[in-house]
Amino acid sequence: MINSTSSAQARMEELRGDWDAATSFAEGAVAERWWGVVTGQYTGEGRVYHNHTYLTQLFALHRQYNQKLTNPQAVALAIFFHKLEYNPQCGDSDLKNLERFNSFMSEAGEGQQDSALAASVRTLLEAAVSNLTEAHMTQGGCGDQDTHYFLDFTTAVLGTSHQEYDHYTTKIQAEYIHLPTSAYTQLRLKMLKNLLLMPNIYATAEFQASQEKLARENIQREIDTLQG
Repeated sequence: MINSTSSAQARMEELRGDWDAATSFAEGAVAERWWGVVTGQYTGEGRVYHNHTYLTQLFALHRQYNQKLTNPQAVALAIFFHKLEYNPQCGDSDLKNLERFNSFMSEAGEGQQDSALAASVRTLLEAAVSNLTEAHMTQGGCGDQDTHYFLDFTTAVLGTSHQEYDHYTTKIQAEYIHLPTSAYTQLRLKMLKNLLLMPNIYATAEFQASQEKLARENIQREIDTLQG
């Protein structure tokens, strides 16, 4: 447990530079205190998938596609805040994350809560509630806005190798340990089948080209396993 905790803390420290860059506008003491909040949340007990490793994966994509983003700072803040509160037993985590972000901005300095940056982050956090845009629902469509890239970052794992995808599904189920296996299976199957009905699992042309096919294969494979 000590080694695991130390590893989590070390992973968060690797992300400290991303936090400092994203919160460069905030008063130092405020940014420092909220970094403690972020670290505590993403290294908390029960965070089997949506933890420090998840953040690291998203920021790797953030760096990879940085030149495609209109407002990389806003996307970085959205990455930190979109799963800050995460409780699979409740359905209000997304709203709480929006509230947490608003609290941070109200403390960050005069006028920050009403800034263009704050508005951009709110748009991203609101999009994360449904994880859907017009680009997802339009056959042959794609998007190139920050919202599209941000949502593709958060679902990138769906289009990874079979082995990585299987690790992901194991971790996700562990976060729903409060549910009986039958209830989890029913819930998971509904979500997976809805994904396959969408014209596009990914919103951007880049992710559609590189990961759409594999994502559909992974999802169908999981459906077959759960129904088996």
